[in-house]
Amino acid sequence: MPRHGHRTRPHRPQRPVLKGPAMTAELVKHTGSALTDQIEWTRLVTDGDRSGSILPEAYRGKPANVLIAVGLGSSMGLSPAESLYRISVIKGKPTAGAELIAANVRRAGHKLRVVTEAGSVTATILRSDDPDFPFTVTRDMAWAQRMGLAQNDNYKKQPETMLQWRAISAVARLACPEALYGVTYTPEEVESAPDAAPARRSAAQAFPVEQPGEPEPETVVATVEAERPGDVDGGDPISDRTRRKMFALLAKVDPNADDDTQRKGMSLVLGREVTSRADLTEDDAHAVIAALQAELDRRDAAQTGGE
Repeated sequence: MPRHGHRTRPHRPQRPVLKGPAMTAELVKHTGSALTDQIEWTRLVTDGDRSGSILPEAYRGKPANVLIAVGLGSSMGLSPAESLYRISVIKGKPTAGAELIAANVRRAGHKLRVVTEAGSVTATILRSDDPDFPFTVTRDMAWAQRMGLAQNDNYKKQPETMLQWRAISAVARLACPEALYGVTYTPEEVESAPDAAPARRSAAQAFPVEQPGEPEPETVVATVEAERPGDVDGGDPISDRTRRKMFALLAKVDPNADDDTQRKGMSLVLGREVTSRADLTEDDAHAVIAALQAELDRRDAAQTGGE
């Protein structure tokens, strides 16, 4: 019997603590429910799409694009509707504004600093797991001129804003690509990229080496992909480690090649003229390394087969 003046609390059954298979089943149930909700929301949005709709044009009549954008946005903490306005589809690629890229960097716990001066913007990221090593990218009008962007209207009217967006997206790709959920470029970067890269050559074609008494080397079957992240915004500077590896392979493929021969070979591999090795990006160097390694592998295979 309860004592006079005291209320008894109603009995509340405790929820069972889920462990092992039970916990896994519960997680799967909720995950499946979330995906089902996204599919249903996508169906309602696209089925109701008519002329005059506020649905962005890139998503009209394209439920698959809507579903992918909603899924990406969900990973970034965005609502479905917000995902469709902050994630744009340009040339078949999901893109995000620099402000969303910056938000994702900070949401991951990293520090982003942007310093703007006349005609120059420097963006720096300090990773939360390695705060003593800063990642820095600078974009200025000299860079824009080299990339053929300086004559664009936006670069004439608001150069520092455009350079700021480029610096932020470039340093984010360099420092913490995992925080971007695969949406690593801004719409302006993708729109300004060439639709197709020129054809590239294999290392055997680019760096031919004539050996006395040996037949002309065959064309390497392995090729380098024409489309690279660096094709969009000019790429990130080549690191010392990558540079050393590239030159070591160049020396193995043709120990007697001079600087001019090496530049011509790189131009053939990359499908564009390389006037100075200092202009190579990290992605350029990896493309050259892949071609050189493929050529060395081909030679090893040919030598092993001939023994």
